[in-house]
Amino acid sequence: MSRVFPVVLLAALLAGCSKEAPAPQATVAAAAIPVVNVGISDEACQPMQLTVQRGKTQFLIKNNSSRTVEWEILKGVYVVEERENIAPGFSQKLTARLEPGTYAMTCGLLSNPHGVLIVE
Repeated sequence: MSRVFPVVLLAALLAGCSKEAPAPQATVAAAAIPVVNVGISDEACQPMQLTVQRGKTQFLIKNNSSRTVEWEILKGVYVVEERENIAPGFSQKLTARLEPGTYAMTCGLLSNPHGVLIVE
């Protein structure tokens, strides 16, 4: 009998008798993205003021007005995020990653009052 066979057998037996615990499998749970509902009427946003946490937020924008509208998040005169051409009775989603601060929201027509979005 060859001496190689007992050495291989011994190595296989020792490998199966390891005292080390198996490595835990890494599981990463996807953090849920908060969803905020926004309605747009003929005159304003519903609600006119929102407060969200910094990071990603998904806005579900529903057009409750009688015309096609857009919804924008503004920082000063700059458009940070927007959804355009939302038909009456339809909804659109917008996911934005926002830093802390105070933003304006356009609410349908540009002549409508702007809403306020506070990011903490």
